[in-house]
Amino acid sequence: MLSLAVGAAAPLSAGAEARGVGVSADVGTELSYYVNSRLGGRDGAEWIGRVTPSLSLHSRTGRVTGSFDYGLTLTERSRQEPRNDASNRLSANFSAEAVPSHFYIDGSASIAQQSTSAFGLQSVGSSASDNPNRSEVGAASLSPVFRGVLAGAVNVEARLNAAAVNARRSLVGDNIQTGGSLSMSSAVPGTLVTWGLSARSTETDFRVGRTTSADSTTATLGWQADADLSLSARGGTESQDVQEFERRRSSTWGVGGVWRPSPRTRLQADIDDRFFGRGYAVVAEYRLPRSSFSWASNRDTTNGPGSRFEAITQFQQLMSLFAADIPDPVAREATVREMLAALGSDPQQVVQPGFVTAAVSVTERHQVSWVWSGQRLSVIAQGNRSTNTVIDAAASDIAREPVRQHGYSANVSYRVSPTSNLTATGSRQMTKATSTQASNDLKSATLSWTEQLGRRTNASLSTRYSVFNSATDPYREAAVTASLVMRF
Repeated sequence: MLSLAVGAAAPLSAGAEARGVGVSADVGTELSYYVNSRLGGRDGAEWIGRVTPSLSLHSRTGRVTGSFDYGLTLTERSRQEPRNDASNRLSANFSAEAVPSHFYIDGSASIAQQSTSAFGLQSVGSSASDNPNRSEVGAASLSPVFRGVLAGAVNVEARLNAAAVNARRSLVGDNIQTGGSLSMSSAVPGTLVTWGLSARSTETDFRVGRTTSADSTTATLGWQADADLSLSARGGTESQDVQEFERRRSSTWGVGGVWRPSPRTRLQADIDDRFFGRGYAVVAEYRLPRSSFSWASNRDTTNGPGSRFEAITQFQQLMSLFAADIPDPVAREATVREMLAALGSDPQQVVQPGFVTAAVSVTERHQVSWVWSGQRLSVIAQGNRSTNTVIDAAASDIAREPVRQHGYSANVSYRVSPTSNLTATGSRQMTKATSTQASNDLKSATLSWTEQLGRRTNASLSTRYSVFNSATDPYREAAVTASLVMRF
């Protein structure tokens, strides 16, 4: 595979930099050569050309903060159908302070490629081969928020939520969600005992499926047991029509705690008894000067904003890993992108796959991550396991069968000289069989060399080999890539 990429960055004025506002634009061109056994092997080898103009914006200060990253990819194929198409990439979030210290508007939007089915044809994110099981999924959310303090002792927050998901050329998974919440909590800092009250209402309408709703009320008590340890207990009620066609009310309870024995160690755990059973969220983090370790496990419903079993990219994984150390999302994004650039790693590389769902589900995810950065050697490694189970009463017995996946990936980069890097990447993702669907297994390995030819010019050479084992649509794919990146 041969690839040529050219980028141009718009310069920033000194005033813009001082205000924490950034604007950049680039254009990438790529010419690829693929050999794929599913498409005829060497006899079906083809050239694929892609052009990607993109625009990035960010604001760290002022009344509006957030980031915007959009790219449009135009593809031309020599053999496959469709011969040409266009795809979008978007990652955006913002918070606007409409009325100082009181009224805010939060929003987010994303567009990414995602598998329609976990049991269909799978391919690595960097592959340009057409995959009929992969669709472009867009999600957007908007949330007006009012915040205030009553009598100097009670924090009040009222929030409205609206979110939508749309899969390109498909109705499966498309949904609209609306709702709102009201919460009150103690506002006096330094007290040993805190309290909170909250009420929440949500309605999710699937285009292929039915409309479900859920309401909840919760009371919480917190206790600062020690300077490093805080505990909480909560109880309430929950009303929903997900597991049954008629609304059902049940009691809920939960406990939680956060322990920070040192600035570099955090252990947080929350356990709740919900209408679907036991829900939980556990996070353990430990940081050293050159390395970070993170373990995260959670079990919850997918009827939050987006309502889909979302894929997790390497960029999202690191954003979550450094959330405690860098609370500002814009500053954290800049740090993560700089780290991935130094590693020569694709931010859009999927480390945990996702797929489109057409009903409310319960998801259980476990993920272990390790990041190590030395003077010359850097490593990112992770392992994951997940289970997704539809709980909608209207779903068939076949649709209710759990989807179980697990896998691992690693990225190792070695700085050969001040201007060159050697990077090796490997991944494997497996989906277990059900009573009606066969299992599949996707393995991929990439080796690349990157050389900085000048202050604004990089060149790289890479080779990638992928193997997809499946009872219905197996394949082997090989690609060789040469690229040149120029920024102006």
